[in-house]
Amino acid sequence: MFRKWFADNFKHRRKWSFGFGRRSSVLEVLGRQKIRQEQYAALLACIDYLEENIGVYGLFMTGGSVSHMRKILEKIKQGCPSILPYLRTMHAPRECAYAFHHFLTSYRVQVLPARCTNVVRGNIAGVPRRLIALDVLNLLREEFDDTRLHFAIRYLQLMRRFCLYGFVRPTEMRTIIAPVLALPKIFPEPDAPSNLVEKSMILLELILHANLLGDPAALAGELQRACVQFRATPAKKRQP
Repeated sequence: MFRKWFADNFKHRRKWSFGFGRRSSVLEVLGRQKIRQEQYAALLACIDYLEENIGVYGLFMTGGSVSHMRKILEKIKQGCPSILPYLRTMHAPRECAYAFHHFLTSYRVQVLPARCTNVVRGNIAGVPRRLIALDVLNLLREEFDDTRLHFAIRYLQLMRRFCLYGFVRPTEMRTIIAPVLALPKIFPEPDAPSNLVEKSMILLELILHANLLGDPAALAGELQRACVQFRATPAKKRQP
């Protein structure tokens, strides 16, 4: 089992070859709508603002004022260059979080490349979730570059910050909520509901190890150690 999974996921990798039409979008999308550079900058500004207010009660869980949410969403769509000072002045982190995720959903932004999500959909029975997560994070750096890679890193690190420092208590609740929030953004394809629990647990590992994306050498080292440990552990003693 391990040899087949290792061969499928570690050999003959190269960066994804996107079509010219799809590359006109700053971020990878599944639909026909393209993400412009100005919209991309607005999304990053939202992440900056949400990180500043990560402990606000109800963040990502309640939408707050509908009118405020619609105004923020419209500014993201327009690619408003002054959206960050606007958000700080208005102080509406819950509305910002809702508008941010709503935009990703409506534009069908693919946070992770298809090959990363395909790893999770593949034959991974018996492979530890941590090893799968580390492999996906390593593959992310190989498949995406430029704005796509930067956004994926910022998004996963935002979810990690929410998971570790968000308003929900106790820790078990944070670790359940964060993956479920991010799941539709990571797996936006129609078959996303399948294996929901297993995908959420793998996504939790992705989120918790997202800090390694800033240090490729450390990520590669963790992945290598996880592979060695997996091969050295008898099948009956392996943990999911």
